[in-house]
Amino acid sequence: MIKAEISLSDLSFEPTIKQGALSVGASWIRAHAHPLLETVCVRAPEQWFVVVRERKASRDAIHAEAGKLVVEYTDEARFHSLYQESLLWPLDYVMIEVAQAGHRLRIRAGVLGAVPVYARVLDDRVTLTWDSAEFADGPAAIDTEVASHQLALHTLYGARQLYTGVVLLTERASLHVEPGKARFRYPESIAPTTPSPEDGEDVLPRFADALQKVLSLRPWLGAASVELSGGMDSATVATALVQWHEHIDSKGILLDGDVRGPQVHRRRLIAERLGLSDRTVDIADYPPNLDLSPSQRPYGFCHDFYLDACSALWDSASVKGRHVMFTGIGGDELFPAYRSEVSESAMAGPAWAKDARSFAEGLLTPRALNAARSRTLFDAPESPVPATSLLAQACRAPDLLAHGQWPVNPLSDPRLTAFCHRLPRSSREGREVMRRYLENHLGADVFPKGYIKETFANVLPPLIARHAKTLAAQLRECALADIGLVDRTAVFKLLETIERTQEHPATSAFASFLWLERCARQAACG
Repeated sequence: MIKAEISLSDLSFEPTIKQGALSVGASWIRAHAHPLLETVCVRAPEQWFVVVRERKASRDAIHAEAGKLVVEYTDEARFHSLYQESLLWPLDYVMIEVAQAGHRLRIRAGVLGAVPVYARVLDDRVTLTWDSAEFADGPAAIDTEVASHQLALHTLYGARQLYTGVVLLTERASLHVEPGKARFRYPESIAPTTPSPEDGEDVLPRFADALQKVLSLRPWLGAASVELSGGMDSATVATALVQWHEHIDSKGILLDGDVRGPQVHRRRLIAERLGLSDRTVDIADYPPNLDLSPSQRPYGFCHDFYLDACSALWDSASVKGRHVMFTGIGGDELFPAYRSEVSESAMAGPAWAKDARSFAEGLLTPRALNAARSRTLFDAPESPVPATSLLAQACRAPDLLAHGQWPVNPLSDPRLTAFCHRLPRSSREGREVMRRYLENHLGADVFPKGYIKETFANVLPPLIARHAKTLAAQLRECALADIGLVDRTAVFKLLETIERTQEHPATSAFASFLWLERCARQAACG
């Protein structure tokens, strides 16, 4: 959402507009250009702030036209009023605050985390970007503790990232910088939710209303696209959209194997009954790239082996002048099962995930395994948006923006999340309230109980097996082994296992290793 290069010594200058960016001496701050974003800079004596934020459907005391930068000079009372308004903004934002006396700087992130910002402070110079791949502009040091946890398939959402010295501004977090000093501050953890008792109320109308309120927060640009995998989450978003809007395109990746037939049939029913203009690509035409050779396109911290297929869909939307992409991210986290509702074995997760972690730990050296089994002391606190949703958003956002799309993830909205987390068990279990919502609008035949779900699980195993010899040759030089994190022999053994069995758990462990190996090679070469 924002990129910047700021030297603290420049903060004594007044901010001015230059070539569409905010100029402060030789420093600059540039917002991502998109019709759903606005940029406002408010100045008062000896202080100013600039905020880049998603536009609201309703306007407040100060606003900017889409894609334009507004600078207002005001008195201290109005400054603080506009500052508080920005802090309480209901959509995503990034704010930079400056105290000119002392050359002090503070960067704040909003709660949604739709397009998070990464930061690096070198001496007294601050770099901000929404694309972590931009930190591949020179040699970097791998944070071995972070890398060890990621190799072990642990879910990490926190400030520390794969490259030492680079931090992610997690939701509601702030970064404080002044000459000779920098500190990161997490927000307070949110209180845990508890489910409501069963009282016989039909919660479907309230679910539909909560979903519609989330969709009404942003202005409608006249046309949009929605990612439609064929699952319940994306179908729910598409269904809610057509209740109020027209001219909606749906985009989807068609899979191979046993899931293809049901996926094609279900997507066709959804598109026909909702009146969507549908476009698909075949995963076979855009297979994941497993090559470990140096890439012209630098890699970011989040791995996405399906970027080529997604990019084809996003580009097709941009060509038609559609620059907003609605997604179903967050649906998996909407209806949690509480500890009192499930058995101990169920709390441990599916068996394949346990097997995948076992394969992953088998790659690690004793030093890395010790680090991976230590408790992380750098996780962000509990947030209004579940951490796994925030990670999914962080993974997709840079590439969506690079292809002209602004992501909107209604099912990750904290208001909808809080509502759904508090539903009685009967409405959460099996996503019952969502299933009934879809049944009302699409019919009972689209998502019958026990329907065959689409999954990418069968894409990588045969592909890695086919390319095993090429990968083995490329892995004779292994950057992660060189820095003492993985055992080279164990890597070859895991690759042989996948070539022989095409097991999903083994593939999950190897895929994570493969992306981190790319990043480690990139960091070494700079």
